Amino acid sequence: MSRARHGLVALVAAVGLAGCATAEPEDASTAAPVTPAPTTATATAPTTEPTAEPAPPRPRPRRLLGVDVSHHQGEIAWARVAGDGIRFAYLKATEGSGFSDPRFADNWRAASAAGLRVGGYHYFTLCSEPLGQAEHFVDILDAVPAARRTLPPVVDLELIGNCDPPPDPATMRASVEAFVAEVERRTGTRVVVYTHPDFDARYDFVDDLDRRRWVRRPGDAPPPGDWWLWQRSDDASVDGVAGPVDLDVMRARPRR
Repeated sequence: MSRARHGLVALVAAVGLAGCATAEPEDASTAAPVTPAPTTATATAPTTEPTAEPAPPRPRPRRLLGVDVSHHQGEIAWARVAGDGIRFAYLKATEGSGFSDPRFADNWRAASAAGLRVGGYHYFTLCSEPLGQAEHFVDILDAVPAARRTLPPVVDLELIGNCDPPPDPATMRASVEAFVAEVERRTGTRVVVYTHPDFDARYDFVDDLDRRRWVRRPGDAPPPGDWWLWQRSDDASVDGVAGPVDLDVMRARPRR
């Protein structure tokens, strides 16, 4: 879509800790005022208000590490990737209405065999007819057994490598909506929307799609807002991948 290997194992630990539930500090409780003892009777013991049990902390979403790749990464040793703390992978499936990633099927089989959750993404060609792109994407996804489709399909929206000038906002919105609707009709699964910052800077309709978001924000600070996936690096070092690779964080359902 930190080269110098900052230590992915340490990053896994940090991400895991960021997602673990922590108990809120208990509220300090104070005893009820003591009634002075009467002068003509035996003093009675002071009473205290019962202390309410603190509410249990609400589980926070866990955060899992993943990668997104294409044929540009070459052959990947997926068992080593899984051993380096990676729990999911998004694989480029298609681009436009005619390009299929030549390593998609092999990557899917090997990543699934290594125990990773796997999904496919489509690089959207801005000036190409959307229904043809949706049909091409789903045809390639259909080559994967349904039981192995453990992550929802993604549409990748970027200006980089696309037509110049790009479509006007109304045309762009209509095209993306048509693509999303057709993919969802054929797969029965809601599409996740990835956007590059250059796309967000030009178009402002993505939040209106009301779909889960995949947000790019390099660095250690999570993006603001309600995101499901966070692309935190495009030059991470992961065992089993030759060269830099995109590193992602998923907000998973909390353990209870």
